[in-house]
Amino acid sequence: MTFNKLASALMICAAIGVVSLPVSTAFAAPDAAKIAERKARKSQAVGEKVGKAIGKAYDLYGQQQIAEAIAILEPLEPTNAFDKAYLARFLGSLYVEKNPEKAIKYLKEAIKPDILSFTDQAAALRNLADLSIMAKKYQDAIGYYNKWLDFTGELDPNVEMRIANCFYEMKQFNKVIAPADRAIAHFKEPKKEPYIMKYASYYELKQTKKVIEVLEEAVVIFPKEKSFWVQLGNFYSADEQFPKALAVIDMAYKQGYLTTENEIKLLANLYNNNNVPYKAAATLEKHMKSGLVKKDRAILMSIASSYNSAREFEKAAAFFGQAAQLSSEGDIYRRQGNAYLMANKNAEAVTALQKALELGVKDKGKVHVDLISAYFFQGKMKEAYRHVELARQNGQEKMAANWGSYVKERAEKKGIKL
Repeated sequence: MTFNKLASALMICAAIGVVSLPVSTAFAAPDAAKIAERKARKSQAVGEKVGKAIGKAYDLYGQQQIAEAIAILEPLEPTNAFDKAYLARFLGSLYVEKNPEKAIKYLKEAIKPDILSFTDQAAALRNLADLSIMAKKYQDAIGYYNKWLDFTGELDPNVEMRIANCFYEMKQFNKVIAPADRAIAHFKEPKKEPYIMKYASYYELKQTKKVIEVLEEAVVIFPKEKSFWVQLGNFYSADEQFPKALAVIDMAYKQGYLTTENEIKLLANLYNNNNVPYKAAATLEKHMKSGLVKKDRAILMSIASSYNSAREFEKAAAFFGQAAQLSSEGDIYRRQGNAYLMANKNAEAVTALQKALELGVKDKGKVHVDLISAYFFQGKMKEAYRHVELARQNGQEKMAANWGSYVKERAEKKGIKL
């Protein structure tokens, strides 16, 4: 079954009751008058000596001769404040890849007097912020990004995301939300990254319901993003909202988004948690046969137990048998025998229960009680009575007494001597 974006949005809204999240606007607006003044600042030209050197360095830079360009510029010692700032900005740009620490040093010198052109000052501030992230100086990076925002008056969602990332790296998770919200509000086309940043932060803050709110919005906006569906289902489950968890994961399954063993197991668990054991068993069986889910004792037991809960006793017995063959555990053969009893397959029950006794079980008395029933309903009264005695000897006196009189009565009617 396929879903287009609108259909997915409508269905998930109906299933989980999506609410819109508020966008945080709690940050100081830049001074518009000062920004206008900066933009109107008259451009300056560097002195002749510095200008010639920069011209040569630029030519070398164009030829990928970075070291040679730096060698020309670094010995210069201009006295003019603008020349110093312009030279420092150029050197900072040249050192970005070669030596980020030196790039930071020069760019700091460049921005300090605030006399560069509007464009150059803004570029230097943003470069400083980016370099600070590379150097893992996250607090410095936030400072420079905020200076850039204040200087330019622009609200760049990519910058907001970098600020959010810095707070996340510093484990200041409560401060991640506001810049992530501003990024969401200002991206021209929705992007999943700020939603990931938000729900990851709420997860770290142990605010499960907030995680759910973010993911509820995300699955509507990004209906083809598998991870959001699976995460929402997981968090609904963690919050014990099992019907909603099943609604989301089942919808994801029908859209073909569940492609791993763990995701199929999650769906099966949710079917069981919502009292739909047959679907749990059938889903695991289907994907075990396809090879997506590994055939092992745990999976076979899960399928068998779910079919047993769904009262599909023959199917349950078959899968208990497969699990028992892999592990040779007497108690699994006991469960197989019990399932056969419930399916009125008494001869098969005897075989499984005898195997359980052979391999050893925790409670032999209960196995002997089951064997009484299995033989009795086959009309084998002597064998049934023998297990009455064995049940009595193994701690099941009350059940043995009840069955004993019943077996004797039936045997007498049939003329069978016990």
